[in-house]
Amino acid sequence: MIKFLNNLHFLTLLCVFFALPLLASNEVTCSTELQTSLQKILQVPEAKTILNQIRQEGPIKIIAKRTPLSQQFGAYWDPDHRVICLDISSSSTEGLIIGSLLFEMQNASQNTTIHQINQLAAEKKISKQKYVERMEYLEYINSKKASKIAQKGIAMGIFPSDSQLPTYATFTEHFNAQKISGHSDVFNRNYDICINQQKNNITR
Repeated sequence: MIKFLNNLHFLTLLCVFFALPLLASNEVTCSTELQTSLQKILQVPEAKTILNQIRQEGPIKIIAKRTPLSQQFGAYWDPDHRVICLDISSSSTEGLIIGSLLFEMQNASQNTTIHQINQLAAEKKISKQKYVERMEYLEYINSKKASKIAQKGIAMGIFPSDSQLPTYATFTEHFNAQKISGHSDVFNRNYDICINQQKNNITR
């Protein structure tokens, strides 16, 4: 999750999942702490369309859990395990949770593109610098899309006002902020992981 979205903190040792009543039980599971926020999100047609798009590619889990990444950035999308993970605490407002979910849903909807960029990295068809830049640009666009849905939800009277996602006016500003926050370092490391995994596959 982009750094300028407020971090959320809560330690969940055991995540209990349940099926959303309006969705097939084998497609979407969600931590109980996030049910109300997700149900509100799905009242906005554009958000429901995005979740349906994500579901077409496979099951998805939405969990509240503390991990190193969720603790550092508040939330993230795991493209390999198809998990949206949020780190929440008693101080996390519903608006912040909704904003985080909207953004990570946008990331999840771009899973095919993420895997394509990772494959370019694995095959060394893209430099680390270009890889990081492309991944950050994808998240920049996703932040803009999520922000528009947040604005609509607020205008509809469904979301609280603090659901609004702050975004940068230009990608340059966004990219600089991500480098300063340490967010881009995650993509730097992921580039190396992609290459190492490719090497392991070749030697097997």
